[in-house]
Amino acid sequence: MKSGIKSIAVTLAATVICAWASSSYGTVLFSEAFNYTAPSSLGTSVNPGNSTAWNGGNSGLTIGSGNLTYAGLADQGGNELSISNATAGSSVNTFANQTSGQVYYSFLLNVLTVDGGNNYFTALNPGTGAPNGGSDAIDAYLYSNGKIGLRTAGASTVTSASALSLNTTYFVVEEYDITAQKAYLYLNPTPGGSQPAATLTLSSVTAVTAIDDVGFKAAATTGAYLVDNLLVGTTWGDVTPTVPEPSTFALMGIGLGVMAVVIRRRHKS
Repeated sequence: MKSGIKSIAVTLAATVICAWASSSYGTVLFSEAFNYTAPSSLGTSVNPGNSTAWNGGNSGLTIGSGNLTYAGLADQGGNELSISNATAGSSVNTFANQTSGQVYYSFLLNVLTVDGGNNYFTALNPGTGAPNGGSDAIDAYLYSNGKIGLRTAGASTVTSASALSLNTTYFVVEEYDITAQKAYLYLNPTPGGSQPAATLTLSSVTAVTAIDDVGFKAAATTGAYLVDNLLVGTTWGDVTPTVPEPSTFALMGIGLGVMAVVIRRRHKS
């Protein structure tokens, strides 16, 4: 009898774990909720002595006390990154080196003030290379006309058909295909859904052979915008995790309850 109950408990526990894992994050290369003290700079001063700290930084890259969210997207909590005009400067962080396949990068973006010029504000690069516009593996621009742009090494920037609405949170996903040498940007895809057609595409690019850092930059003509909920991964699902269904938590609770009963009975025997 005990072995039967134990078998049921183990099976149910495994089911619970699988259900939770499928509705949670995949194996991501990097995640960031900006869960640092606000206000503070995004840079080595945020986490002194921590090997995972952001390097560099300037007065235009600061931690704010808010938290951006997007319907259906799993929220990491924490605070948010505020990007505003300042003397040009950047901050970078690293993850495992990628030399083939696809690298996906997602984040939430809320534009408060339109950019004063046409500036890139975030990028993926090899090594500890800071965002540098035309030489970046892949980056995102905000234009003075309110549009969002995509650029990669060796290709001209392409921009969205329409301007972004101010004070509105957008879900942005970027992809660089190292094998095929193509770059993509997806605007407001459905969290947890299949990969849709890209909003912006760049095909004629300079070959990028490695990607292993993410960075942010502020400049003298930067507008004012917020960024949050960063994810970098090798699959679409890694960076578009959906909020777990209530039934998942209910199943988890039942499984844990059964396991607790089994453990108590074993202790009594």
